[in-house]
Amino acid sequence: MDVLEDYDYVFSENGLVAQKDGKLIGTQSLRSFLGDEKLKVEISDHDHEFINFTLHYVADLEIPIKRGTFIEFRSGMLNVSPIGRNCSQEERDDFQKYEKIHNIRGKMVEILREKFCPPDLFYWRGDKF
Repeated sequence: MDVLEDYDYVFSENGLVAQKDGKLIGTQSLRSFLGDEKLKVEISDHDHEFINFTLHYVADLEIPIKRGTFIEFRSGMLNVSPIGRNCSQEERDDFQKYEKIHNIRGKMVEILREKFCPPDLFYWRGDKF
């Protein structure tokens, strides 16, 4: 099944890539929407840098494991993982249990929301790793 051939319109990457009759008609990304400077510096009313602040926050967390790639830049979002995207499935499962007790991600989202709260962005804690 080829979705691009079966449908007149296809919207992939959470609607950020639009195609009509198999041809690209538009794209959008977090970077093009906000710009590099806003991502780096002006994402809040404060003079904090979102990415640098978040990396420092994760580095200071007292959690059982950390495995690298803590911030993943995607087309439509920044994905922040306190244990890192490079962990194994077993480590993810173990952290899920730890998370239920300590609410690491929930606390992190609240701190980021308080510190960096532009009107055109929102934060959420995902279900799973």
